[in-house]
Amino acid sequence: MSKAKLDGETRVLEYLTATGFRVERFTKAEMQQGRTPDFRVFSGDELAFYCEVKTAQEDDWLDKQLAAAPPLTLVGGGGPDPTYNRVSSQIHSAVGQFDAVNPAMDLPNVLAIVNGDDGAGFTDLIQVLTGNAYCESGEIWPKFREYSEGRIRDEKLRVHLYLWFNEWKAGDPQKFFPEVHAVHHAALCGHFGVDPAAMKRLPTV
Repeated sequence: MSKAKLDGETRVLEYLTATGFRVERFTKAEMQQGRTPDFRVFSGDELAFYCEVKTAQEDDWLDKQLAAAPPLTLVGGGGPDPTYNRVSSQIHSAVGQFDAVNPAMDLPNVLAIVNGDDGAGFTDLIQVLTGNAYCESGEIWPKFREYSEGRIRDEKLRVHLYLWFNEWKAGDPQKFFPEVHAVHHAALCGHFGVDPAAMKRLPTV
């Protein structure tokens, strides 16, 4: 396990524990039998949800080009922002892990992303999930549908809460409740002390 992954898991574990949950890792025997998410999370004696942690480090594409280039050589070039593909891949991978232990979605699935890339942010997660860019003017541009309607089109319906941590920022994560499962949504709001009626909802197009 990489240091970034271990640090990310520790950050999420500490947050969940401070929030009042009891967190258990899967045993080595369970992990040897197949894929698993990182944690079982309990509220009291009740198994409340499963949690997978994904970590993201700053993209080093340009740094690698600079290291390999001869002196005084221009490097770089255009290309798609790797952040969106990375977030999409994190969701895809996490759903495979959730499905291995929770195929019927008897319990909620929670994906925690610990972000170490200062060029990425919580907004990127929202754009990948909704396919929309939300402008300060209030306009909504459906410019990210290749991600939201791509390979995660159905998979994103199997994650019931996203927690977004930035490595350089202490405190609680940003939360996104996609409201894709009414029962699990209500349960998670209760577990995290969120009033569903007061929740700010994104406009759609």
